[in-house]
Amino acid sequence: MSKIGVNISHRRHELKMTQEELANATDLSTNYVSRLERGEVEYIRALTLSKIAKGLKTTMEKLIDGNANQQHIRGHYQSTLINLLDQIDEQKAEEISKNVLDLVSSNIVVHNSSTKNNQQKSSRR
Repeated sequence: MSKIGVNISHRRHELKMTQEELANATDLSTNYVSRLERGEVEYIRALTLSKIAKGLKTTMEKLIDGNANQQHIRGHYQSTLINLLDQIDEQKAEEISKNVLDLVSSNIVVHNSSTKNNQQKSSRR
């Protein structure tokens, strides 16, 4: 399997999509998607890869570079947030992402939930 094929297959499975569903979303044949995932396609046009990335709600760069497996690097809550954002309407996901970025870039101190719970327990004593 080619690296791109592996990344396409991995991302498709993350989204619980069949090859047929990806083919329909990208206006490609199921046979082509299957061959691509198995590494039997030697060259892929940028336009085709762009359609696949859009169908998989990701970027061409992630399909090429293999960052589709980045959830192993991220923490549980980061991966959960990203997966949830991938499952909702694109406009709503952008709005939520902007709000999260605004929160993170502000000077608001976000406390670790385990530290906060320990502080609450200590104050009750």
